[in-house]
Amino acid sequence: MSKEVYIDPQCELAWEGTMDMTFQEKSAWGLLISIGLVSFFYFPAAFDIADSASHPSALAGISIAGVIALVIIEAIYHSVIAGSSGSGGSMDERDAMIDMRSERNAGYVLAIGLFWLVGHIIATHSLAEKEPVGALTIAVWILFTLTASEVAKLIFQIWDYRADA
Repeated sequence: MSKEVYIDPQCELAWEGTMDMTFQEKSAWGLLISIGLVSFFYFPAAFDIADSASHPSALAGISIAGVIALVIIEAIYHSVIAGSSGSGGSMDERDAMIDMRSERNAGYVLAIGLFWLVGHIIATHSLAEKEPVGALTIAVWILFTLTASEVAKLIFQIWDYRADA
């Protein structure tokens, strides 16, 4: 069944049969885009530093810069959507169920990622010809796994909001 596009009286483009996005869905979209944008620049640089540096000060510098960038992007985005949505971010039962399901699925992604990381560490330590993984590299992989889990949570949230719309 295809959905038809129409222009409503307020001259807004809308899809027939869909609801407006809630504050939580808009927030999930903004957080997904901002995490993706910051991660796109952060993780390649972090892995390069972790593989080449023996001191964590350089890694701490770009980590602080990444957190500051993420906070600024999120503060601006959330102030814009809070101003445009009017009522703010009150959650109802539907939002709570979507949040609970997405948190559960994000936990699965986190568990799989951490089990893979432990297996990778064990495999590299058991092979004589491979150099063991350094502590900074392991730290960046843990952060990457946590970030992947949060991205999965946001994708599951958006999926559930769109499926219920």
